[in-house]
Amino acid sequence: MIDTIITIQKPSLKDYIKLMRPKQYIKNLFVVAALIFSNKILDLNSVFNTVIAFISFCLISSAVYVLNDIVDIEKDKLHPKKCKRPLASGVINKSNAIILLTILVVASISISLTVKTSLAFILIIYLFNNLLYSFKIKNIVLLDVFSIAFGFILRVCAGSIAIGVTLSNWIILCTFFLSLYLGLGKRKKEISTLKDNAGEHRKILKEYNDEIINQMMTVVLSSTIVCYALYSTSNKSNPNMIFTTIFVVYGILRYNYVITTSDEGNPTDVVLKDTSLQISVLVWALSCLLIIIF
Repeated sequence: MIDTIITIQKPSLKDYIKLMRPKQYIKNLFVVAALIFSNKILDLNSVFNTVIAFISFCLISSAVYVLNDIVDIEKDKLHPKKCKRPLASGVINKSNAIILLTILVVASISISLTVKTSLAFILIIYLFNNLLYSFKIKNIVLLDVFSIAFGFILRVCAGSIAIGVTLSNWIILCTFFLSLYLGLGKRKKEISTLKDNAGEHRKILKEYNDEIINQMMTVVLSSTIVCYALYSTSNKSNPNMIFTTIFVVYGILRYNYVITTSDEGNPTDVVLKDTSLQISVLVWALSCLLIIIF
């Protein structure tokens, strides 16, 4: 008689970190927008509060990613890349994922309360928005990408609340259109990657096609550029901000070029892998800082 010994691999710290998706934290840099576009860039207290807001959003966004993986575990198993995620691959079970999710939410809210109660309120709204997205909105055409865009607006608002400033309405609109553009671009790449199996992985993909998405992206792309240009020309305290529009236009067009000509569709992966896009973002940020400070 031959005994078969089955060994169950225990998840490592690396697996839990992978589940939290720290690579996606780059999206939370939208929290820093208020600090960049205000005159408080040299105020240490404002910088400290912005860092706390950024950390809080990183933790709450990780909780959301864990939630999404729990909800989509069966669908992720059918995806060529997502099947390797800790939950979909079975490395981490649902019970441990729920515990991690709870810890992340509590830690995020607790840390944000050290700055302002209203910051914690923004985080709760962000979490509620993503709960609606995970269980309902992600299956409603257009509202799915609008929900994602709303999450980016909340990031900008969090940074604004943390340092006590009011941002230009044009910046809010620019954030909205830019995040819509990123969301539509991701949908476009999912359709081209999954092809006939797109609907099986994500139900909402049946409602989109290349022609519709291209039309939407064209409208949103133009709106993003116009809103930023209007912000830069209406900024009477820093009229030289108009020159930063050059880098914004280049960055957006470069992103459009990359997702059209390569296999990359995830906004984070595009930014982290494309050197030209990284340089344009860096030059834009530096030019904004120099104009605002000097």
